[in-house]
Amino acid sequence: MRMLLALIVLTAPSVQDKKKAPAEPKVWMNKKGALLWEEAFAGDALSKDWYKGQGDWKVADGALRGAELPADKHHAYVQRKIESPDAVIQFSFKLEGAASWCGAFFDGKEHISALTLGADGFRIEKMTGIGPTTKRTDVDSTKMKLNDGAWHTVVWEFRGDEMVATVDDQAMVIAKAEGLTPERTKIELNTGGGPTALFKDMKVWKGEADDKWPQKRAQLLQLMKKKPAAVGYK
Repeated sequence: MRMLLALIVLTAPSVQDKKKAPAEPKVWMNKKGALLWEEAFAGDALSKDWYKGQGDWKVADGALRGAELPADKHHAYVQRKIESPDAVIQFSFKLEGAASWCGAFFDGKEHISALTLGADGFRIEKMTGIGPTTKRTDVDSTKMKLNDGAWHTVVWEFRGDEMVATVDDQAMVIAKAEGLTPERTKIELNTGGGPTALFKDMKVWKGEADDKWPQKRAQLLQLMKKKPAAVGYK
C-alpha cells in the first residue's frame, strides 16, 4: 500500500527549505552509524572492491548499468563485502523496459534476504540456500510505479531479524522473519527480466539501535493497516 511516511514525523517544507539541496532519505528502524563505504560508480569500470558475477555490467556517466545475458540462464549480479550485519543500505535505481526488475541480496555463506524492485511495486523476501537449493518466502510487499523512466532512491535497513525498505520516502515494506542469520557479509546488486537497470550513489552505513523503533513500528503498522502477525511480529 502506497502511503505518505512523512505523516508521522515530518512537516511541510518552508519556502526557504525548498531552495536547499534535497534532504537525505529518512531511516526508520536504525540510526546511521559509521559510513562503511560509498560508491559513486565513477570512471569507466567497476572498482576492484566488486566481484563481477554474471550478466553484462558497464560503468558510465556516474552510474552502473546491468543487463541479464540469456546465455547465463541466471540473473545479472555484482557483489561487494559489508563489514556489519546490521546496516543501512541506500542506492538510486532506474528501470528500463516494462518487464525489467532490479534489487539487492544481503548474503552470507548462502542467500539470506532479497529486496526486489519491479515495474509496479517492491517486496522483501527471506531466502535460504544457494544456487539450485535457493528458496524464497515473501514477507511483505507494496505497490508503487517504478518503471516510469525516473530515478528512485531506496533505503533498506537491517537489524537482527527485522527488515525495513522505503522508496522515495513514499512507500514502505516492513517485516520480521525468524531465522535471518546475523552472518550477513555481502551485498549483491542484481537485475533481470528486461533490457537494463541502472544504479548510482550507493552508500552503506553501520546500523545502530534506535530505542524509539518499537513505538515507530507500532505507528507504521497502524498507518499501513497491517496486522503485526502478517509481517512476522508476535
